[in-house]
Amino acid sequence: MTTETTALLYLRAACTNDATIAEQRRLCTGYAEARGWRVLDVVVDNGISGARDAPGLTILRERIAGGEAQAVVATDLARLSRDPERLRAFARFCGQHGADLCFTEHTVNLDALIREADCAEAVDDDSLYAARETRQ
Repeated sequence: MTTETTALLYLRAACTNDATIAEQRRLCTGYAEARGWRVLDVVVDNGISGARDAPGLTILRERIAGGEAQAVVATDLARLSRDPERLRAFARFCGQHGADLCFTEHTVNLDALIREADCAEAVDDDSLYAARETRQ
């Protein structure tokens, strides 16, 4: 028996911008569809700064903790947060709940991102963006 991967898409723009949100939706939907994932829901924070904890991230956390999704798809790291500590905390949360955190624009080594916080060791951009995808 195979288990279908269920994904939540996360879209965010700091300034209300429907065109930007539409493009993010197109990219994230294409990413999920290319992998045969089922899109459970699209969570949108339009006009919400990445410098604070966006309301959509709370929704993602609740749904991931509830076991509803195995993946979160966004276009890039900055969509989730502009705050490195919040970003690491969200990545760690996803890992603890068995959810992959995926980006359409580049592959991110989430282990390196989390390790930087856990070990307080510097991680350079090359190791952060080294290819690592867990679900295909």
